[in-house]
Amino acid sequence: MKKWTKSVFVLMTASLAITAPISAMAATELSVTVQAESKGDRVIDEKLIKKIEKSVERLVQVVPYLKDYPITEFEMSAETSRVEVKKYQTKENKAPYVRIHVDQNTGEVKFFSHITGKGDFSSTYPLDDAKKKATEFMKQWYGEDMAGYQLDEEASEQSSSIKFRKMVDGIPFRNDTLNFAINSEGQIGHLARGDGYAEPVEMEQDIRKIQFADPNKVHAKEKVEAMFAHAMTPYYGQSADGQSYRFLYTPSLEINANIGAELPAKQNNKIIQFQPKAKQTIIKSKEEAAAFLTAKTGYNPTKGRATFQEESDPKTGISHYLWMTEDEVIANIFFETKTGKVTNYQVLDRKRKSEADKKLSEEQALKAAVEAMSEFLPLTDKEMVIISDQFDPDQNLYKFDFTMLHQGYKVDGMLRQAHVDGATGKATLLDWRVSSNIKLPDIKNAMTKEEAAKKFLKKYPMKLYYSLDEENKNAAELVYMSPLVPLEEIDALTGEFYTYGEEEATE
Repeated sequence: MKKWTKSVFVLMTASLAITAPISAMAATELSVTVQAESKGDRVIDEKLIKKIEKSVERLVQVVPYLKDYPITEFEMSAETSRVEVKKYQTKENKAPYVRIHVDQNTGEVKFFSHITGKGDFSSTYPLDDAKKKATEFMKQWYGEDMAGYQLDEEASEQSSSIKFRKMVDGIPFRNDTLNFAINSEGQIGHLARGDGYAEPVEMEQDIRKIQFADPNKVHAKEKVEAMFAHAMTPYYGQSADGQSYRFLYTPSLEINANIGAELPAKQNNKIIQFQPKAKQTIIKSKEEAAAFLTAKTGYNPTKGRATFQEESDPKTGISHYLWMTEDEVIANIFFETKTGKVTNYQVLDRKRKSEADKKLSEEQALKAAVEAMSEFLPLTDKEMVIISDQFDPDQNLYKFDFTMLHQGYKVDGMLRQAHVDGATGKATLLDWRVSSNIKLPDIKNAMTKEEAAKKFLKKYPMKLYYSLDEENKNAAELVYMSPLVPLEEIDALTGEFYTYGEEEATE
C-alpha cells in the first residue's frame, strides 16, 4: 500500500463583518446565515442564494460526508465579489468545517476543502484507488467528457494529489488544473485549483476568451531538446551544512515552444561591474565609529536619547558597537576585535524618515550602491551578480543584494548587501564580508552543458503545455517543460543527480 502526502492548497477569500438572516431560506432544512459588508450594500442577492443552494445540494449528493455539515453560512468578499460557503456540524461548533467557493454569477461550486484542524494531511489510501475516486467525481460533476479535463497520470504518480488538466487542442493547459486530495477513508478532502507551480486562471475567467498559440507553429520536441543545453545554468551551490560547495547545473523549467528559447528569468541575474579599492577603515573608539557612520550614512547615531553598548564574540573575533533606544537598535558597526578593521555597518532606526521624497531613480541608486561597495571590496572582486533589488517606500530605501562570482559562475550563499537612501544617495547599510574559508571545487573536469542536458532529459523528458503569458492573462503560450517539475540538479563533477540537503539526510 502506497503512502502519499498532500500538498497544501490555499483558497484565498476575504471575509466580511456583519451577519443577517435571510428569511426566504428559513423554510429549508438548512440553517443559513449570510454575511455582508458592514455598510449593507453588498448583500447577496436572494436569487443567487437559491442558485448556490441548488449547487451545494448537488455537491452533497456527490460527496456524501457533507451531509454531516447541515449548518450553512455565506460570505461575500468586498475585494473580489466572490461568494464563499461554509458548512458546520452545529451552530456552536465551528471546527471541523467545509469551505466551498462558488461563482458569484451562476452560483456554481468551483472548489471545496474539508478543514479538520488536524494539521498536515497524510493519506494511506492506495494511489490507484484515489485516481478512480477523483475520476468518478469528475464524471458525476461534469459528465462523461469531464468538461475537457484529463487525468495527468505522470504528475499524479509523483505527487500527493490527483491532477486533472484542461485540454486545449489536445494539449494540457497548466493554468487550468484541478487538484484532488483523497484521505485515508477514500473521501475527497480537497478540490482546489492549481498545480502549485503555475498561477491558476481566475475563477471567473472565461477561458474561451483566451488566445491560445497555434500548435502548428511550434518547434519539434527533438529540436527544442537540442536547445535545452543552453538553458542549463552552472553555478557553485552551497551544501546544507554550509561547509562545502558543489558545481551544479540547474535546468530551466520552461522553454518557449514557438521560438525554442528559455522563457525570461523571474529573478534578476545581471552582472554588475565594480572598481574595488580595498580600503581598510580602522576604528579605535566609539567616537571614531560614530563619526564614520555619520559620514557614510548621513545619520548621527549619538543624537537624541540613544544609549551605547559594546559586544564581542571570541569565537569569530568580531566586535560591534550598538546605539539603541528603549524600543530598538538604531545603528551598529562591526569590526575585527584585534585590528579594529570595519567589516560592515547598518542604520536601523525604523522611525527615521528620509530627508525628502524619493529623488533617485533605481538606476541612480544602484550606481550609488556600487560606488559605496567598491570602496571596500577586495581588488579581485571586480564583478558580482545582483540577485535582488527592491524599494521600501516606508524607509525610502533601495535595497540591493549581490552574490560573488568565481571564474564567471555565481557562488550561492555568498551575499553582499547595500541599502541606499532614496533622497541622499548615501549607503545606510553596507556589508562587504565574505568568508575567507570558502573552498570551491576545481571544475576543470566538469561535464559540459550538453552532457548535463542529455542526462537530465533522459530522466525528465519534456512535454508540450499551454501556459498563460505573465504579462497578458488573455494569451497562452506553448512551452516545453518536464511534467514532474523536479527539484533535482546535476552535480557537474560526479554526473549524479543531487537534491539540496540530501547528503545530510543519508549520512
